[in-house]
Amino acid sequence: MRLEGSLDAFSLPDIFVLLSMTKKSGALHLTRPGVAGVVHFTAGSITGGCSDLSRQALGRRLAAGGLIDDATLSEAVDRVEADPSLGLARVVQQLSVLDDSVLHEAIGEQITDTVFDMLRWPDGDFAFVVDEANPDDVGVTRGVDEVVADARGRLESWARVSATIPSPAAVVSLALGVQVDASVSRDEWAVLALVDGRRSVAEVCRLGGRGEYAVVSTLAELVERGLVRTDDDEGVAAIARRQSLLSRLESVDPPSAASESAEPAVEPPVSQASRLPADPEPVPESMVESMVESIVEDVTHFESDGRSEVTPTRPEPFLPRRRPEHAEDVPVQIGRRVSAPVSPSAGSPVAAAAGNAAVATAPAAVIERDPGVNKSLLLRLIAGVRGL
Repeated sequence: MRLEGSLDAFSLPDIFVLLSMTKKSGALHLTRPGVAGVVHFTAGSITGGCSDLSRQALGRRLAAGGLIDDATLSEAVDRVEADPSLGLARVVQQLSVLDDSVLHEAIGEQITDTVFDMLRWPDGDFAFVVDEANPDDVGVTRGVDEVVADARGRLESWARVSATIPSPAAVVSLALGVQVDASVSRDEWAVLALVDGRRSVAEVCRLGGRGEYAVVSTLAELVERGLVRTDDDEGVAAIARRQSLLSRLESVDPPSAASESAEPAVEPPVSQASRLPADPEPVPESMVESMVESIVEDVTHFESDGRSEVTPTRPEPFLPRRRPEHAEDVPVQIGRRVSAPVSPSAGSPVAAAAGNAAVATAPAAVIERDPGVNKSLLLRLIAGVRGL
């Protein structure tokens, strides 16, 4: 037997009553432009349904309620893809991750949501397919009279809900100021967690997974209590709009200290350590020994000679060395007092001091050095070279 027709000729409650009285088992398919749904019957009782076959309404309900975790949901999806005759609810029941009472309650709510959504269809077509199995049949059955009564009760309160929530496209946001002490239930908190000032009512319903009536009714209750807003008069958008007006007075930035100062910036001094190489190469041992031997030879020659010129002699490049006009016969050394016989001419003023020692100071060409100083310098130099 195949029962089909248009919802303009037969109302949906009448079709349900007919299938219930005849104890039919199968699937009642309903379609309208862009939407297709189904209600499953077993011996005249409703066992499941979905008002939009393009979405996994029951799976979304379980996921949004936190009833199954990612691993369980992923395994269930893999099994359904491998065997389309299995529904998600039946796979979850086979995995034994939920208590049967919790799963049955979720499916019962899903049945009521399905019938409520279909009762609001203004038009559409229906077709009943006898003995079509329900892939999500887990043993839940609900009477037609009970389901229709619950759905009609929702329709009566839907007018008030629609007046509070004007459109599914309305964006909902949290109120910034609350006049009363905020106290929310678990279901209300689940909806509040999805309100971010950008999502619309329809988007919150899809994420909530509890059905359009449950989510919209909760939003309407929160709006009436002043916790949620459907306009931006006093929301975050209003504050942003008002602060943007103040930006006209805040557009000029104060001059920075760097722009006021005319003096050029002085770079910090570079430390001497930063100029040195980080890792100097070690001096070979053979080079150190050759340097020490060369120094020893030079010092030995210096001590054997007894004196050394401070500045090496070199020929005068331009003029010959100037000789004094009145040469003296007394040898003079810098830094020492020298006593020597003087042979002055007779009658000269110097003759009166012939028996005394003549002392004079004049520039000399050489400087005598103490040999002890040379040895001390040599030892320091050798110690420094070996330390390289």
